Amino acid sequence: MRGLLSELLTIWGCEADVASNGTEGLMLFKQKSYDLVLTDYVMPGCSGLELVENVRTSDAAVGVIMLTASGAELDSHGRRLGFTLLRKPLQIDRLEKAVRQTLPDR
Repeated sequence: MRGLLSELLTIWGCEADVASNGTEGLMLFKQKSYDLVLTDYVMPGCSGLELVENVRTSDAAVGVIMLTASGAELDSHGRRLGFTLLRKPLQIDRLEKAVRQTLPDR
């Protein structure tokens, strides 16, 4: 799934780095500047919410899209932390729209 999402982002004009878990994603984020973080809610290492909280501490302006298959109520977290929530099964057209809205100058 990570590979597919990376390929889609590339097709849509983005440069993508891929992390296999939340901890690795945070390490990448601390090493480089990003315009968009695409994350899952449930991941090994740290949850998507933990990742977004850490991202927000470093860069409040970065765009964030969170994917989830969980039935958890995440809308209030999305408003508080400023991320777009997309429920699985993922609809590619909805993801593309979210990416384009998050990165309007692409």
